[in-house]
Amino acid sequence: MALIAGDVHADRIGQEFIPPQHWGYKALDRFEALGFVELPSEGVLTRGDFIGFVETIGRNVEASGGELAGRDRYNLDRLRSEFVDDQSLADPKTRFDPPVLFYHEKPLYFEVDADLSLEPMKPRFDDRWWVFAGSNLSAKLHFGKWLTYNMNYRLTYGPERDARVHESKPTPRTQSWHGLTALYERASLVFGWKSLVLYWGRDYTDWGPNDAGNLLVSDTAGSLDKIGGRVAFKSVRLSFLHGMLSVSDPKRTFSAHRLEFDVWNLTIGLAETALYTDRGIDPVYLLPLSAYYLNQYNERGDDNILWSADVLYRVRNGVVLYGGLLIDDFQFERDGTAPDKLGFDLGGRFALGGPVPLTFNLRYRYVDIYTYSHRDTLKYHVTGAGDPLARNLPLGAIQGPDTDFLKLAADYYPWPSVTATGFLSHLRRGEGNDWRAHNRELDPSPPFPSGVVERTFSFGLGFLWELRGNSRLGMEINHSVMRNRGNVAGEDDDSTGFRAFAVWDL
Repeated sequence: MALIAGDVHADRIGQEFIPPQHWGYKALDRFEALGFVELPSEGVLTRGDFIGFVETIGRNVEASGGELAGRDRYNLDRLRSEFVDDQSLADPKTRFDPPVLFYHEKPLYFEVDADLSLEPMKPRFDDRWWVFAGSNLSAKLHFGKWLTYNMNYRLTYGPERDARVHESKPTPRTQSWHGLTALYERASLVFGWKSLVLYWGRDYTDWGPNDAGNLLVSDTAGSLDKIGGRVAFKSVRLSFLHGMLSVSDPKRTFSAHRLEFDVWNLTIGLAETALYTDRGIDPVYLLPLSAYYLNQYNERGDDNILWSADVLYRVRNGVVLYGGLLIDDFQFERDGTAPDKLGFDLGGRFALGGPVPLTFNLRYRYVDIYTYSHRDTLKYHVTGAGDPLARNLPLGAIQGPDTDFLKLAADYYPWPSVTATGFLSHLRRGEGNDWRAHNRELDPSPPFPSGVVERTFSFGLGFLWELRGNSRLGMEINHSVMRNRGNVAGEDDDSTGFRAFAVWDL
């Protein structure tokens, strides 16, 4: 079953989480759909996890008696070069994606890496062209194989207009200086020993089987300031975190824990979160085996408690299906003061190898009105100061409440390092997507989606050429047809968007 790797390879360096944008995740997902590995429904993995899974893929490919070709041979070769080759374990400069600088004086190892990017674009429903230049700057300090401190800054320079004018804030975490912004994206201290990992700092979290962000805790919320950990025992994994969403007034704190286990061809996950204000770290919520709802109901205040359950089912080689359920809340005492609020995901990944290598992804998401909200608006299930209208992102579904979303995407690999992508999607957004509060007198049980429904049908094509390291070239073109734009009846529009990018990994 899908074990998270423990203390393998005595000569490997450090304990680091691989960010969710890394190319290795899509490669692992394709190998799982092909039947060569079973992955956990934990969206952010450590380097040690990758080592274990890549070795499993290699063994299973050899045992199958088949010979990988094209894209899959390319993926396995670069995964081995990046994670498991003996030389790359001891010397990061020999990896597929090597750092710019590597210095060591055992037991200390120091890495520095950087890239440069250029990105012209014309967003949909915007007649202007934008050109952005950027760079990711990262540094890592390892102490033996047990401890790593890492940090990453993302610099972006673009036109000085709209939210990017001098001294403005394009996002809650960035401020513009003549069009230049710096995002302190990741900074964490990670300790690992055998099947235990503990961390402190800023990094991503994604819990669940949906590889495009999950319903309860999602990487689409961005990186979170948190302390937490993960422990694995055979086919059972327990993850927990305690996050500080806002440290100034209002003080907002977020706790979450998740139990995941493997049974037969299934991976099952159960999770619970609590979001509260004003009291800082709660020692009871910090404990991963406590029941948030019971403690809140008996001892704490009116905290925002959410639950989720999800399952991933490996039907056979080439097919992986999944589903997830979000519960916010299920009312035991039916006094009418609050509604039941639910969301769910259904999806699957389908992979074909051989002479015509293809990967298909099909996803459907439903999020009811009032989901993620609360009687106290400061306890909405969103990041930062808790105001979704001020670009504080949902901690779960990026689409927000009163929406449903269907997407079909296909990847074709005409050459080993080239991906051609096509997609179709349909988004419905009701008037309740404005995060309105529940009103049991005026709006006791609105239809779904509610009010005048904005409908957006989109389709597009993309091209990606992956080069050595993390260098890449690509472009995307997409077209959208929107009905009732802004939830105004009869306001129809359509638009074409374009984006190209070139990234040079130094």
